[in-house]
Amino acid sequence: MLKQIVLATLVATPLNVMADNHEQKAKEKKDYYIGFGGTFEDNKDGSDGYKGSIKFGKKWNDWFATEIYTRLKKKDAGSSDQRVEVAAIPSYKLTDDLSTYTRFSIGEKYDPTEHYSYWGIEPGVKYKLNSDWSIKTGVRFRDAWGEEGQQDITYKAGLGYKLTDDTSISFNYAEKHRDKDTQEYGIGYTIKF
Repeated sequence: MLKQIVLATLVATPLNVMADNHEQKAKEKKDYYIGFGGTFEDNKDGSDGYKGSIKFGKKWNDWFATEIYTRLKKKDAGSSDQRVEVAAIPSYKLTDDLSTYTRFSIGEKYDPTEHYSYWGIEPGVKYKLNSDWSIKTGVRFRDAWGEEGQQDITYKAGLGYKLTDDTSISFNYAEKHRDKDTQEYGIGYTIKF
């Protein structure tokens, strides 16, 4: 009987250690994220709007992520439009606190009067102020594939705050030029899992 107990203990111990190590690694590594956003858009032509957005992403390693993004915009004038896009986001850590990124995206815009495909590229930098606060800035260049459709340059800035290890909130500002001149004020909430 003692031999059976010793044998069972010897077999069970490595299995428990492997299971504990797997659980620990799973807890440490959060590869997926989902983000929710709300934005007020102040158009210089007087047609203000409100946008709600959702993004779902995966961080593949320390320097590369992909995401799917969609947003719905309702304008004061009563019209609405929707965007759906996919993006690849390589990044590079320059120091412990400073990193660069470039977001490459392709997408579709739908509204009652037009539908077109577009591409976008957004280089930017992110700087950690401390363990909880960070700032981020970038410039997005976006253009429709065909002759018709949107073409714009957007200057972005944001302030982020880490609520927990897995959740954060951000406050964002953007200024868009060319096709339309707008200012945007937004808030976002992101969860890692």
